Amino acid sequence: MNIGDYYIGAPASYGLIAVLAWVFFAGFNDRDLTMRWALSTWMMRHKKQWWRLISSGFVHAGILHILLNALGIYYFGTMVEKAVGSVFTLIIFFLSVLGGGLLSSFLRRKDSDYRALGASGGVMGLLLCAIFWFDGMRLGLFILPIFIPAWIFGIIFIWGSIVLSQLPSKNNVSHEGHLGGAFMGGLIGYLLIPHVAFSHEWWLFWLGVMPIFLFALLQGIFPKKFYQKQ
Repeated sequence: MNIGDYYIGAPASYGLIAVLAWVFFAGFNDRDLTMRWALSTWMMRHKKQWWRLISSGFVHAGILHILLNALGIYYFGTMVEKAVGSVFTLIIFFLSVLGGGLLSSFLRRKDSDYRALGASGGVMGLLLCAIFWFDGMRLGLFILPIFIPAWIFGIIFIWGSIVLSQLPSKNNVSHEGHLGGAFMGGLIGYLLIPHVAFSHEWWLFWLGVMPIFLFALLQGIFPKKFYQKQ
C-alpha cells in the first residue's frame, strides 16, 4: 500500500482533522467563533441553542488542545475506519461528541453556566471502539512511556476521569466530556462484537464503560453527595 492509497483509505478521519484545523484557523479572523460554538449550559437552557452539543466538538482552546485531538483521530479514527468504513466512523464520532456534551450538561447542570469545547468526546469514542475491535493494542501516556494492554489503560483512564471530575480542577479539562464520549463509543464497540464472558472486552465493558453509567445515575439520585464546581 503506497502513501496515496493510505490517505484515500481513511477519508473520514483525515476529513475530520482538516475540518478541525479549518475551524481553528478560522477563529483567528473571528474571535467570537469559539464562544458561539462552545458548549454552554446557560445558552442551551435559556436560548435553546442545542446545536452547541455538536458544534462544541469543533472548536478548541489552543494549539496543543487541537493537536492532541487531531493525533487521536489520526491514530484511532483511521483504525476504526478501516474496520467499519467512513460513514460509520463519522457516525461514531458525532454520537460520541453528542454523548460527551449530554453527560457534561447533566453532571454539571447545577453550574450557572458550564462551558466546554473540543473534540475529546469524539476521540474517546473512537478510542474505545478501537480498543474493543483490535486485540493486542497497547497504550501509554506521552509523559510516561510505559505501554500496557489497551483494555487496562481504558479502565484506568475512565476511573481516573471519574475521580478527577470530582476534584476542584485548575486546568479546565472537561473530564465529564471524556466520560460521555467513552460511554457512547464503548457501548457501540461492545454491542458490535461477540459477547465472550471474561474476555478483555468483557472486563473493559463491565469495569470501564458501565461505571460511567452508574456514576451518572448515582450523581442524579444523590447530587449533594458529589462535588459541584461553581
